[in-house]
Amino acid sequence: MYRTPIAYNPFARLKMALKSQKRKRSSIVLGIIATLLASLSFTFMSACARMLEPMASGETTFFRGLFGLLFIPLLSLESGEPFYTGKFKGFLSLRGLFGSIALFFYFLSIEGLTLGDAQILSQLAAFFMCLMAPLFLSEKLPPQAIPGLAVIAAGTALVVQIWNYSSFNLYAVYGMAGGFFSAAAYIVISHLAEKGFRSNTEIVFYFQIYSIVVGLFMMKNETFTMPAGVEWLWAAGLGLCALSAQMFMTWAFQHVNSVIVSFLMYSEILFHILYGWLFWDERMTFWSWTGGSLIVAGSIMLMVFQPKGMARDTHHRKHGDSK
Repeated sequence: MYRTPIAYNPFARLKMALKSQKRKRSSIVLGIIATLLASLSFTFMSACARMLEPMASGETTFFRGLFGLLFIPLLSLESGEPFYTGKFKGFLSLRGLFGSIALFFYFLSIEGLTLGDAQILSQLAAFFMCLMAPLFLSEKLPPQAIPGLAVIAAGTALVVQIWNYSSFNLYAVYGMAGGFFSAAAYIVISHLAEKGFRSNTEIVFYFQIYSIVVGLFMMKNETFTMPAGVEWLWAAGLGLCALSAQMFMTWAFQHVNSVIVSFLMYSEILFHILYGWLFWDERMTFWSWTGGSLIVAGSIMLMVFQPKGMARDTHHRKHGDSK
């Protein structure tokens, strides 16, 4: 634990992380590059989902899990971890379920929001995590976290424009629901961390399985659209890009301090905004820019209270991890 005010100053923590690096400068550069590549990979995954827009969200979630599952042996080989041990099946199943529901809501949200707005709302996971942690974990909410929560709440109100009925629509609710279920998944990750569980590969494996299950369940009320031609490439890209992001994140944590990685992962929002603008001519409103800035600022303020499980879990994001 920090014994000085630096504990509640994330920018001071970032400065300390940079100064405390004992690795070579080249190693730090590699870590930064790997983090940015992880952000880009998550953005590519979102772009693949947007390219599959004729496909319903349940079906997209299903293919995300199916193709992700096919790439699991590659992740296991790279990480050196087995993807199934049979331990903690209950908690891992719960994490997979919550993460898959969050992914489904994220895919729903990008059907009616810009990629930038959808990604901004996914950052609410930190907000919900702080609210839920005192209820489900052996943690208390420090008074110093309250300003960060207030800033995020204000930013969310601006992004969804709660005073404007046409802007505050169901898709915004989907985006917030995705953040909530991401936080629930992180709570389970924290429980696993407390029990000494450390296998990211097995967490990813369960996530793929439950993405398939959740996708199939949601598809019961949807019209199935079989991918055709290049759509198979986008469908495979859902799983491949998410796997690539996970591998890049692993390399990043191996080369640079986790505080630096956490700061740099906010570049994912910028990448989503740029992609939406370049390929779909999406325009962020003044309220989105202002509210998004507040959400990022508030999330950074909460970073010092973030349980280890959330900092290391990148499999939803989208995402995101929640993704």
